[in-house]
Amino acid sequence: MERAKLIWFDMTITTCHGELGQHFRDHFDIRYSPYSSHPEDEPELESGAALCFEFDFPDRPGLSILCRTKAAYPHIPVLMLTTQHSEQLAVWAYRNRVLDFLVRPVSEEDLSRCRKLLLSIQNSDSRQPNRPMIDRRTQLPTEIPVGQRVQSIRMAPALRFVQKNFRRKIRNADVAQICGMSAFHFSHEFTGTYDLTFQEFVLRFRIFEACKELSHPNVPVANVAFSVGFNDPSYFARVFRRYIDLSPSEFCEQVAVGGMASRMSEIAKILDLPDFDSDRLERRRNGNRRDDANQQSNSA
Repeated sequence: MERAKLIWFDMTITTCHGELGQHFRDHFDIRYSPYSSHPEDEPELESGAALCFEFDFPDRPGLSILCRTKAAYPHIPVLMLTTQHSEQLAVWAYRNRVLDFLVRPVSEEDLSRCRKLLLSIQNSDSRQPNRPMIDRRTQLPTEIPVGQRVQSIRMAPALRFVQKNFRRKIRNADVAQICGMSAFHFSHEFTGTYDLTFQEFVLRFRIFEACKELSHPNVPVANVAFSVGFNDPSYFARVFRRYIDLSPSEFCEQVAVGGMASRMSEIAKILDLPDFDSDRLERRRNGNRRDDANQQSNSA
């Protein structure tokens, strides 16, 4: 199988090109370049090879490097591979003359289509005169951050894991493996990033989820304790009071009087959960309530 030639620029923070699947290498003849900060200095840029910029979560400096390289070599095809699925980012890429925008995990169909497209370009007559390129560069999407906090990005899988698995036992070693670190390195980096231990974060997140469950009337406190991952209701009550300065029962009484929305916003600030968008979760919770109400009215 004929393979398209690619010069690969690794712009990732949390991944590396060694993690590319074999199916990707089956489609492309890949040569990795050390010139990630200044790709335009790559000594072997040639018309017979395309460029691929691999991102995990693109930021403005990284995308500016892609634009600068495309401006310096407008006739060389450029691919963009990213972990971030964003319609605005894809539109920006195509408007800035990126040949193909690929999102992990890349399907075999997309890889095959991209290979055929590059081969058709690379096998074309290189003696054809270069045509002038129209400058259609557009501004970066507002959702693209100015820069990346490397530590926060590395910890993102740990935060997501807790949000999905807080009801069961969570061990540092298991989450460290998900983040690609040793248990010691993970614990040290998490504490350095968020100024609290990982297990402290787990406790805070469980208490936040407990507050949401305690908003329902007449819910037994013991049931809530077990539901959010505590094996001992007495221990749950002590931890709850430590953070909220109220017993679970007292919290239920205040919610009944003052309403839940304002109370949860306050709880989120008290717990100071890292990278925690309480407003988004509150909107989703209210949306779920509206859906339940609509279902009940329809059934009635």
